[in-house]
Amino acid sequence: MCRNFIKWLLFYFLIFSIWHLSATEKLTPQFQKLSNEFGGILGLSAKNLKTGKIIACNSSRKFPTASVIKLPILVEFFFQVAAGKIKPETEVMLTDSLKKGGSGVLQFYSGSSKIKLIDAATLMIIVSDNTATNLVLDALGTTHPERLQAVNERMVSLGLQNTRLLNKLMNWKTKTDSPESIRYGVGVTTPDDMLLLLEKMYHGELVSPEYSRQMLDILKRQQYDSMIPRYLPPTQYKIQVAHKTGSVTAVRNDVGIIFSEVGDFAVSIFCDDIQDYRFSIDNLAEIAGAKATRLLWNYFTGQSGELQPNSTELDWNAFPGGQWAKLRLEKAPFPHPAREKGMITADSVFYDPEEHYAEGSAIVVMPAGWFETEKGINLIVHFHGHRNEVLNVLEQFYLPQQLIKSGKNALLILAQGPRHAPDSFGGKMEDQNGFKNFVTEILNRLQADKKINSIQINQIIISAHSGGYRPAAFVLDVGGLTDKISEVYLFDAFYAQHDKFLNWIVQKRGKMISIYTEHLADEHQDFFKALKAKKIKFAQDLNSKNRLIFYPTDVCHNCVMEGNFERYLKLSGLENIQGRQD
Repeated sequence: MCRNFIKWLLFYFLIFSIWHLSATEKLTPQFQKLSNEFGGILGLSAKNLKTGKIIACNSSRKFPTASVIKLPILVEFFFQVAAGKIKPETEVMLTDSLKKGGSGVLQFYSGSSKIKLIDAATLMIIVSDNTATNLVLDALGTTHPERLQAVNERMVSLGLQNTRLLNKLMNWKTKTDSPESIRYGVGVTTPDDMLLLLEKMYHGELVSPEYSRQMLDILKRQQYDSMIPRYLPPTQYKIQVAHKTGSVTAVRNDVGIIFSEVGDFAVSIFCDDIQDYRFSIDNLAEIAGAKATRLLWNYFTGQSGELQPNSTELDWNAFPGGQWAKLRLEKAPFPHPAREKGMITADSVFYDPEEHYAEGSAIVVMPAGWFETEKGINLIVHFHGHRNEVLNVLEQFYLPQQLIKSGKNALLILAQGPRHAPDSFGGKMEDQNGFKNFVTEILNRLQADKKINSIQINQIIISAHSGGYRPAAFVLDVGGLTDKISEVYLFDAFYAQHDKFLNWIVQKRGKMISIYTEHLADEHQDFFKALKAKKIKFAQDLNSKNRLIFYPTDVCHNCVMEGNFERYLKLSGLENIQGRQD
């Protein structure tokens, strides 16, 4: 009986080892790709705290901690609180001589002031305050070596064999002249060590269950969310992240616990020897660490969500009659592989990919009083012309104001195309279902931000100015939401791709209005002839109820946008905001 039990135990252990190895091997190439993207070394260790599943990459490798070392300091602080060596309500004097640079807010306090140790410990974590860290550290012993020893011996006692605090923050006078200090700076650890510390905190094994909970509560108030939380899915999973970040010139780290309805996961991510030194949310290592977190989330939960920013809150800008927000998006028209090397025009002018094709964004305008209909949301999606961008379109053509004056119940989306380039290429809008993916991502973001309840679509109106004709044409052809598109507005934008517009009119029975200046007269006449061949009725009278309206004008190329957007919307089939039935 005992031998059989041992055999079965060995069998299950072998199966688990093979399964774990295959899972790690499957993700390793993706982790390596992320490492290549920021040009450094990626290390991570992650664990499903309910099932025990583990994924690791360079997890036993030593990394500089940067401010992640403040987590071990916090742990030792609470151990000493429990032992009665420290009273968290004790006030310490903050003087000018104690104020240090780097991250944090205390360095900017004027004169001398008092602060409670527990408040300093909180600032040490949530804004990574260096001055607050040193105040806490000073309370852990009577001399500098004693304080370092207290933290380091505590970590060893907890099983963290490679974690050491090497100095105070921003304090060169006490920095030891050792190879370890020179290599790692203020502290050193491994992804595995930090994972172990997080796991003990999760299970209430650091000091006590109550003190472990207090530490987690502090970590949940973290203010820097550009790595672990960044690409996690929207809020329907009730996600909370308790974490601590760390960054210096060539280092970006984040360690924490993801709490959610579908599981709790400890994640420890380190990026070393990075090439992008910017202290910005757009830092390549920050993005790589965020993508690695989403890969881990997908693996642990069985999901396959995109590596897209998790927006639980958008930056809305109020204006008379409504509000607008700019969204950074994965499914925006750009970047696109076809322009990853930029573009060279016929006259040999080069348009750099970083400057002209790297921004994936859109602006969403929400009029005051807007509401979701029983059939879903009404959308107006506008594609701008050459040498322009969405923020300039917002200002230049008064489209939000024109929408509001029209009184129509719809959201306006301004899609970022080639930025300040003479290029009509539609990017992802020319890919199969590219438009559907773009709109769906926007609606998901709005739902996560609690601006909408449902992502169901009622009607879509497509609008295009000048070179925006091309993405508009491909949206009608391969965009994936053709059945939802009821009307198309072209503002001096009927340059080419006529077959796509023609097929849409014939097959989907939609309505199209095209206002044009003299230089596009021939294009409209050619289209007119093609329509006659198909015996489709049309009218040139703007007030006609027919589905096709050609409207010549003698105003300038940009002037076609002035007032006509409002005019066409008033003629649209969209219901009015004032017609809302509450």
